[in-house]
Amino acid sequence: MQLPPACYRFGEAALDVSNLRLTVSGEVRPLEPKSFRLLHFLIENRHRAVPKDEILTVVWQGVAVSDNALTRAIAQIRKALDDDPKQPRFIETIPTIGYRFLATVEVEALPTPEPELAPVPQAPPPPPDPKPRRSRPLVWGGLAVALLAAALGAYRFLLPAPGEASLNEPVVFTAYPGSESAPSFSPDGNQVAFQWNGPAANNWDIYVKSIGSEAPLRLTTAPEADIEPQWSPDGRTLAFERALPGDRVAIILIPPLGGPERKLAEFPSHGRGMGLSWSPDGKWLAVVGDIERKGPDRIYLLSVETGETRPLTDPPATSVGDASPAFSPDGDTLAFVRWIDVSGTELYALNLSKDFSPHGEPKKLSVTGPGPFRTAWAGGGRHLLFNLVQHGEVYRISATSGAPPEKMLSLGTGVTSMALTRDGRRLAYSVATSNSNIWRFDLTAQPASPATPEPFIASTRREVYPQYSPDGRRIVFYSDRSGTDQIWVCEADGSKAAAITTMRRSNTGTPHWSPDGRSIAFDSNATGAYQVYSIGADGGKVRQITHGNASNYGATWSRDGHWLYFASGAGVSAQVWKMPSQGGNPVQITHSGGMAAQESADGKTLYFVKPVIAMGQGSLWRMPVTGGPEEKVLDSLYRFNYALTEKGIYFTHNGAVQLLDFATSAIRPVLATPRPDAGLALSPDGRYLLFSKRDAIGSDLMLVEQFR
Repeated sequence: MQLPPACYRFGEAALDVSNLRLTVSGEVRPLEPKSFRLLHFLIENRHRAVPKDEILTVVWQGVAVSDNALTRAIAQIRKALDDDPKQPRFIETIPTIGYRFLATVEVEALPTPEPELAPVPQAPPPPPDPKPRRSRPLVWGGLAVALLAAALGAYRFLLPAPGEASLNEPVVFTAYPGSESAPSFSPDGNQVAFQWNGPAANNWDIYVKSIGSEAPLRLTTAPEADIEPQWSPDGRTLAFERALPGDRVAIILIPPLGGPERKLAEFPSHGRGMGLSWSPDGKWLAVVGDIERKGPDRIYLLSVETGETRPLTDPPATSVGDASPAFSPDGDTLAFVRWIDVSGTELYALNLSKDFSPHGEPKKLSVTGPGPFRTAWAGGGRHLLFNLVQHGEVYRISATSGAPPEKMLSLGTGVTSMALTRDGRRLAYSVATSNSNIWRFDLTAQPASPATPEPFIASTRREVYPQYSPDGRRIVFYSDRSGTDQIWVCEADGSKAAAITTMRRSNTGTPHWSPDGRSIAFDSNATGAYQVYSIGADGGKVRQITHGNASNYGATWSRDGHWLYFASGAGVSAQVWKMPSQGGNPVQITHSGGMAAQESADGKTLYFVKPVIAMGQGSLWRMPVTGGPEEKVLDSLYRFNYALTEKGIYFTHNGAVQLLDFATSAIRPVLATPRPDAGLALSPDGRYLLFSKRDAIGSDLMLVEQFR
């Protein structure tokens, strides 16, 4: 352990860490190296009780020792400090937990020697300047010149880059196997609570880690997922969500050192894991759920003392719901995210009265799109940080001025959650690592030698939504391997992949071939709201097909190529429409919800997905192309992952590809697809099945000191 140049004074004692010396009333008291390190570590963490496991990990640096070694070192320190364990002045034993340093400490910085300066060569005097100049201070000698140059160099590195709100240097805080996310700082800013799905990535639990230490303290061990920890303002309690079966969530309270849990409430929640926030007085929690069973999730106040609930927000019935609540430091405002549909969000600020009841209507702070996902207050409540749903870029926006958001370039992409200390000087955030690839499965393999899926279109980025051309010779998909989502085309064997679109500053995807194989329809939000476009199969000019303020997306062609089906509207309000493929007036097809429409092979039946509020799920329905009654085909499938054939429907459900056989109406499993992503396709000859899945998922926590 490298000790910093400082001296800690407490009572009549002084710990000189630069000279490795403990003195009491001026008398040197010898300590063994491990005991000295232990005393220093306890003093550095004097604002809390330090668990034994953390002490053993940090002080003994991973060497396996018994508790007896710790007990012996504590006894040696107490003897050196003349401390009575029964009536301690310096070190308190916390039974079954660890130890706490009790005394008030004064920290003295020790003087550091001035560096020797090499002589600075003297430059010859400059030639006389024929042009008159304004008077300026004289520069005194070479040393002043060197210091000025150094100052200007430092100033250059402190300036924000163009378009960036600040220049911050993140360091790794956790790098465990699996995923760590949802950080929350203790009130003193020295500890971080977070969720981690463990070394085997098989169950989410709550952990606490001190800054400057490596070993986290595990607080929960329940078989259910424990997520979204939030530290109470007084530092005595952690609140978190426990995901329960049946789209329910429990709000649990637990001491930050572990111990008995207290279930505060249990209620329905369609989007579990959408955030908690303590009111500044510690009496209320802002929670996300459907407590009143009105449809979309909304934000409620939950009393920590009584369990009473009060609604705070009232989202439209057609939206997915509200999420990610965050109280401002003064409690006058609640920031939250409203999910318009599964990818479109808006950031709002709701003014609050002194009793935290809503005061007026919420104010929208950002435009609709694949935008805000999580929020954190910064600048003492003057600004908000938020990250984007799609690529995880972080922005800062004024809470009052209406100025456009500023991108925090230094934090990169892939940010999924974030937290700031009370003073705003430390930022913790999680960065996701994810890699989705397109796989191929041979359906004609003999039972005696069954095939296994093989990676087919792969990169270190996201490859999704494959679709075979009508002749089976080419495949279209979308990928962000070039930095943004674009439409790509490759040969049927996966070779010669090339992007055919260059849509800027947008999310572009869900491509579909025209029946003649000459054009590809896709959607993009390049103009704000999602619209349907078409492009030649080899690239070329992009033609916008739909217009207006509504989101129009997920276009497919009729079997004769005369029509384009698409979804219009957000969330559960989305309906299937069609319009002439060469342009014209759109015609509404469904009236009780619909998206991802496809015509059957004979062109007589229209299949479509009815989205539900729970993100990532839907049910499959069908109706005559000419109009008529709707009929449910499948209760549940993942997103819009289904592929039609003459004999049946392949679809993704519960981590597997399954087949609904038209002849028998039976459903049979085809292959397991853990962690599916968007897209499912069958080659025209019926041999190959293409699907996309997430092959690598994880996240780590990063830390920024002196955040600006």
